[in-house]
Amino acid sequence: MDMEEQQYCPICEQEVHYSSRYPKHLCSSCMDLCSDAEGRPLAFYNISIIGHGCQGEYKDTGERYAGDTCYVKGILCKAEEHHFGGIVVEVV
Repeated sequence: MDMEEQQYCPICEQEVHYSSRYPKHLCSSCMDLCSDAEGRPLAFYNISIIGHGCQGEYKDTGERYAGDTCYVKGILCKAEEHHFGGIVVEVV
């Protein structure tokens, strides 16, 4: 594998799938650590069943989260709809 095809999670440095479209995307373990500015855990999901849109909710209550920014280990990140459906979270 060429160095150009290797990519690592910017939070924990675990190897992730290479994506030129999402060069700062998080691994799934770090995505599970998303929280708001106060530390409340968040989960992001697609709005439609066919993988469009991005919505967040608080894991502890299921309450809707109004925003797409989050923090992982104190690092500012942003969640968005992945180009092929699903959610991608990247360091800002």
